Amino acid sequence: MIDILRLLAETDLQKVDWFEQVDSTNNRALELATQSILQTPYLVGAEQQLSGRGRGTNRWWGSDGSLMFSVIVEMTSLGVSPIDWPRFSLVTGLAISTTLESFVPGVGVGLKWPNDVWLQGRKVCGILIEQCDRYPGRLIVGIGLNVNNSFADAPEELRAIATSMTDSAKGDQFSRTEVLITFLNEWKTLAGFVAEGSINLVERWSRACVLSGHPVKITNGNQDAIGVCAGIDSDGALLLRTAFSMEKHYAGTVRILE
Repeated sequence: MIDILRLLAETDLQKVDWFEQVDSTNNRALELATQSILQTPYLVGAEQQLSGRGRGTNRWWGSDGSLMFSVIVEMTSLGVSPIDWPRFSLVTGLAISTTLESFVPGVGVGLKWPNDVWLQGRKVCGILIEQCDRYPGRLIVGIGLNVNNSFADAPEELRAIATSMTDSAKGDQFSRTEVLITFLNEWKTLAGFVAEGSINLVERWSRACVLSGHPVKITNGNQDAIGVCAGIDSDGALLLRTAFSMEKHYAGTVRILE
């Protein structure tokens, strides 16, 4: 079980709700975020999600030993200007990748636009960021991170495309509390750098991008675009070099073609 007292003592979290089971931590966080007075950052976590959500219609699969949580953050309190809010998924992905490198050193960590983190060429973490309609300055950042849940127990279709920290560490187990504390503190540090303008977020993110230089297909609704990934733009958009031009894409599902 997660050590809530340690989370409150060793991070800047103001409140933690941790459940045995919820439908979705993001759903619960969205409900809480409508309250006019709310202590933030506010973390909602669960051992099991019945309807964990990914991007679009995707669902997040997680078994015992994973970390599934959502954090409500007040962007104005972080000092991050509205122009940088769309790039917050990049900040979150970088914080996850740095956390993974500290616990599983020497194992390839990569970032897949727009909001996946890879370990040894397979997905280890998904990020879902949503905005509170009533209070647009509040973002809900949902994260599913595979920690101690081996994918030997996963549905067959997931085994070839997903992994966990324990699988990459040949069965070693990790303190989920330690992993969560490390991430939250790294996340706060990076957000501070963005607020100060003291980090080249695009350069940092692009170094770990697993798509750069590869032919890819981007699907957004009924529209497909094919080209070579040229990294990301300053606003977080994916750059796609096609036969005719350089395109910017702000949303979609990306698949490497080779």
